[in-house]
Amino acid sequence: MSEVEERFRVGIQTDKAEYAIGEQVRVSLDVLNLGPNPVKLNFNSAQRYEFIVLKDDKEVWRWSNNKMFAMVLGSLALKPNEKRSYTEALETAGMVPGNYDLVGIITSRPPLKATCKFTIKPL
Repeated sequence: MSEVEERFRVGIQTDKAEYAIGEQVRVSLDVLNLGPNPVKLNFNSAQRYEFIVLKDDKEVWRWSNNKMFAMVLGSLALKPNEKRSYTEALETAGMVPGNYDLVGIITSRPPLKATCKFTIKPL
């Protein structure tokens, strides 16, 4: 674990463990400053986070597809014990039943990642 990663706790979760095909998955990505001092995360663009869904280690969905982000440097300051959360929803229409990995990324330099699992039930 790098020095930067030790200063933060990054967590990702879905609103439940199993979904039916066509059901919406609510996802949440959190970053918490664990240190005793304020910290600043630096970014290469206006994008602050990313969600990626993998099935059998192959990407099947990416939140940022078809989105554009300003190419401006930016930062996010977090006070001690301050948490920032990002939430989105993904549609399962077109996905096949099975187990999936959800990767959440704080797109800072360096990026901070977390992973969780969810399942789409057969009909």
